Amino acid sequence: MAPCENVNDVNAVPDLRPVIDRILPRVQKPARYAGGEFNATPKHWSSPGPDGRPRIRLAIAFPDIYDIGMSNLGMQVLYEVVNRDDRFLAERVFAPWFDMEAEMRRARLPLFSLETSRSLADFDVIGFTLPYELDHANVLNMLNLAGIPVRARDRGPAHPLVIAGGSTTTNPEPMADFIDAFLVGEGEESLVDFLALFGAARVGASRPDRERLLRAAAGTVPGCYVPSLYVPRYDEAGAYAGLDPVPGAPALPVRKAVVDLVDHALPTRPVVPFMETVHDRAAIEIMRGCGRGCRFCQADLIYRPRRVRPRAQVAEMARTLLASTGYDELSLLSLSSADIKGIDAIVQDAIDMFDEDTLTIAMPSTRVDAFNVHLAGLVERGRRSGITFAPEAGTERMRDVIHKGVSESDTLHAADLAFSRGWQTLKLYFMIGLPTETDEDVAGISHLAQAVLDVGRRHHGRRARVTVGVSTMVPKAHTPFQWAAQARRDEITHKVSILHRTMRDRGVRMSWHDPESTIVEGILSRGDRRVGTAILGAWRRGARFDAWNRHLRFDAWQAGMADAGLDIESYGTAARDVRAALPWDHVDVGVAKWHLAAQWNRARGLEPEPRQRERFVLLHGEEAPTDPSP
Repeated sequence: MAPCENVNDVNAVPDLRPVIDRILPRVQKPARYAGGEFNATPKHWSSPGPDGRPRIRLAIAFPDIYDIGMSNLGMQVLYEVVNRDDRFLAERVFAPWFDMEAEMRRARLPLFSLETSRSLADFDVIGFTLPYELDHANVLNMLNLAGIPVRARDRGPAHPLVIAGGSTTTNPEPMADFIDAFLVGEGEESLVDFLALFGAARVGASRPDRERLLRAAAGTVPGCYVPSLYVPRYDEAGAYAGLDPVPGAPALPVRKAVVDLVDHALPTRPVVPFMETVHDRAAIEIMRGCGRGCRFCQADLIYRPRRVRPRAQVAEMARTLLASTGYDELSLLSLSSADIKGIDAIVQDAIDMFDEDTLTIAMPSTRVDAFNVHLAGLVERGRRSGITFAPEAGTERMRDVIHKGVSESDTLHAADLAFSRGWQTLKLYFMIGLPTETDEDVAGISHLAQAVLDVGRRHHGRRARVTVGVSTMVPKAHTPFQWAAQARRDEITHKVSILHRTMRDRGVRMSWHDPESTIVEGILSRGDRRVGTAILGAWRRGARFDAWNRHLRFDAWQAGMADAGLDIESYGTAARDVRAALPWDHVDVGVAKWHLAAQWNRARGLEPEPRQRERFVLLHGEEAPTDPSP
């Protein structure tokens, strides 16, 4: 069913639970919508907060299905942060799958929260978590299902405020038409500050004046960006040229919010689903940030500075989590676990809490080195199901371009250690479409995969297997590759055909990303505010769940881009001029633009690599050298 704006009349179903119960038997996985899970924290809506005033009601919204959203650690953290404060209440809502959406529209049932089955329109604030660009159309669909105008400019005093956070908000402009305020950076403290400001501005039980509150938040809440306070400017050729503030708007840039990880030992009581989810286990973030300096990696740059949890805190969090959830698997999360000093001791602490038959430990361990093999062996303790490495590129030259710092000999040595210690299957991650990449570089992926398989066969014969995952690089904001051209559809198809021709051994299996989804992701990753028109147009034509390849409606995105007067093939893939204004320049993630430009020049061989001391300074955030081209 094609969406139409404001289709639902919230007042048509004042008591939603009977309607929900009636339609759940007709949908797949009704547990996605039932609520009532262990550790869920419903609060009574009519009970006042500690100051005697009504609580601020927040709907934490995730724009994908329950199975994926409940595996998002950030959502679990914010849910616990807000509900610990008795001034507020937080409830959860996820994007309904196609079958549930059809039933809801047929029954004129508005999108509802899991805890108390309240319509989203009843909440004071709706906070979207936006971790992935291809979820953006789902945001519009969820608002529409709740009977809330999808455009911010069309909302009035009767509607909730719609805010958003997450990694994609470091370029907020594509979603600026739909979000009242963005909280850029880490939300553990800024979200609480925003809700407290909402409460202070409220008169009695009524909602505060929207414009006045948003102006106050933009000036006081860390990382708060209110797009309605700034107007985009374009030059005579139609290229983005910057933002102009409206009178009285705070000066730009907006600096991301950063927290002390040690101060937020969360979650301790995560909600435990009744159904299996993507990551069905307890999780602890043991490090935030990385500092390795891979030039394609946005997460490394936007989560700086690097912060590591103390060993004792990880152990205490593990005890609390496992006791409060009943999980028998614990995931220790970070961008680069092997870089954590004493990581083997941290893992051993978790192992020592329980016997081998009680607890399983999972840990991302993808850097190609011997220590990661040691960690994987420590974690798996005899269970050799599979191990993953990420060389990222097939040739030494390409790995130097992306600043990976891994040689072919490193990869083969790590593979030899893994195979010799009992693993029979290795998974390798690579990217295609990297800057300066040649056909020989692409073929190098096949050659390296075959070399790894040959190592495995020396240990396991024909039982050895190598699985190769190939994705196309999408240039991301705030990285050295933010200026790079992105591979077009025909180029991606050509590169994949090279891999098919050169990867002939049946012991190597390959998977790759759909070129069309990569093109759409690129548009949303580096788009300016005009892309909002494309998102709206694509959604009106049926786009939703674009992150699921089989559901991507590329024709809808082509038409949406045409609505915006933009060409889908060239807009997202074109290279950017280093001297040009970028749509995300007004967001400060703490990494100087001159540093990114210098790294971009080095990737293309236009500047020498920095000396070792300078490299350490650039990676670990100490005072930068005064010369921008060391």
